[in-house]
Amino acid sequence: MAHEPLTFDLAAEIAETVRPALSDAAATTTLGEITEDKGGGHTAHKVDDVAERVLFDALRRRGFQGQVFSEEAGLVRLGDEPRMIVCDPYCNTTLTFHGVRESAVAVYEYTVEGEFLSGAIADIQIPRVVWATSDTGAHVSSMHGSTSPATCSATERVEDAFLVVSLLKRNRRQDPPLKLLGGPKLLGTVDGAIVAARIAVGEVDGFVDHEFGQPSYETLAYELVARAGGTVTDPAGRPIDFGEIVRGLGRGEVRRHQILAVANPSLHRDVQAHLAG
Repeated sequence: MAHEPLTFDLAAEIAETVRPALSDAAATTTLGEITEDKGGGHTAHKVDDVAERVLFDALRRRGFQGQVFSEEAGLVRLGDEPRMIVCDPYCNTTLTFHGVRESAVAVYEYTVEGEFLSGAIADIQIPRVVWATSDTGAHVSSMHGSTSPATCSATERVEDAFLVVSLLKRNRRQDPPLKLLGGPKLLGTVDGAIVAARIAVGEVDGFVDHEFGQPSYETLAYELVARAGGTVTDPAGRPIDFGEIVRGLGRGEVRRHQILAVANPSLHRDVQAHLAG
C-alpha cells in the first residue's frame, strides 16, 4: 500500500478534531461564532481558529522547520528548511454555519521552489482523505484504513456531466455562462477543496471558475485533480502553474486564478466550447 505522507496526517488530524464537534448542537453554536469579518461575504469563525491551532501544534510536534502559509495566519516561518506547507484549515466555513455542509481540510507540501511533494484533502462529511505524493498517483483512504486509487471520471460530454460552476456568492453571478449553465445533467454551485476531492474520485466531473477566480491557497487543491488524471487549465487552455502559485505564497502573495478543472481532455474541450458559445 502507498505510504501516507505528512499532509495526510495533518489533514486527517484536523478533520478528526472538528468533525465530532460539528455533530454536537452546543459545540456547533460555539464554533460558529464569527471572529472576523473579512469583507466580500467572507467571515472567519471560531472553528477556523481551532483548526489552525491543531495544524500548528501538529507541525511543532513533528519538528517541522519550514514555512507555513495558512488562510488565517498568512505566511509563518517556523525554520529555515526549504519546505513549505500550504493549508486551508477549514474550507467553506461560512457555508457550514448557513446550513450548507460542504467542507474540507486541505494541506499541501512543496519545496520553496514550488516542487510538489504531497497534498491531502480531508472530507468533513465523509471520513476519508484524498491524497497524492510526488512519486505516486492520487489515492483515497478511509479513516478506517482502506486505500484505493483516485481516478477522475470518463464522462466526455457536458450534457452527461455533473459540473460545479462557482456561482454561490453575489459577485460570481454578475456575468453567468448561460450556455454552460443550461448544459450539464447536474449542476452544483459550491466551490472549495471539497469539489476538487470529489472530482479526483469521480463523483463530480468538473469545476468551472472562469471569471472571478479562486484564491491561491484554494487553487492548489486542483493539483490533486491533475494527479488523478484530470485536465486543469485556465479558461484559455493554458496549464495552471502550481509552482508559481506556491512561490507567490512564499512571498505572502494571494492572487485569484481562473480555472477549469475537468475530469478528462474530451470533457474539457466540451466545457470550453460551451463557455465560448
